[in-house]
Amino acid sequence: MTKKAWLLFLPFSIIGFLVIYFFWPKYEKLPVLGSVSDFQLQDVQGSTYQLNNKKVKVITFFYTRCPDICPMTIVDLTKLQVELQNEGVFGEKVEIVAISLDPEQDTQESILRYSQAFNTDPKGWKWLRGTIVETKEIANRFNMQYQKLEGDFFSHSTTMYLLDDKNQIRALYDMANANDPLDTTQILEDISFLY
Repeated sequence: MTKKAWLLFLPFSIIGFLVIYFFWPKYEKLPVLGSVSDFQLQDVQGSTYQLNNKKVKVITFFYTRCPDICPMTIVDLTKLQVELQNEGVFGEKVEIVAISLDPEQDTQESILRYSQAFNTDPKGWKWLRGTIVETKEIANRFNMQYQKLEGDFFSHSTTMYLLDDKNQIRALYDMANANDPLDTTQILEDISFLY
């Protein structure tokens, strides 16, 4: 290519690149994966919790007799709680919501003791329980699968949900296990994108 041809080609290349850059559909960070209709459940602090409260939420399901995944997840979420407190948004703009899968065994008192054992802050951490029917209905809204097994144990999905202030699901995370803790840095980054 001659120098003259190169000088003509270069401006058109730059213009073409800029057109593609500004008008090509961008990868959307945290696309909407679905939405969850509003519901109310009893908070173990004694109030009624309303999902439709214009806050960003990390939602997990649990049961207090869970021997492994649930408590490991709660421990990791308490680290997230500290980060959100440090940013001054915990309870004001962002909440962690834990919904019991076992309302028969998880009484208000037992969940309250459980939450206190992990030093969770009720200002921004909502521990919820409903009836068996309410629990099933709400789990279905999240496509959360669970089943009671022999004794006091449940088999359940290990998905957590990030909801924006319109109750749209924007990210899914795996609950913690012994070999794979929660990536609280990524979750915090995603939360920060939404408020």
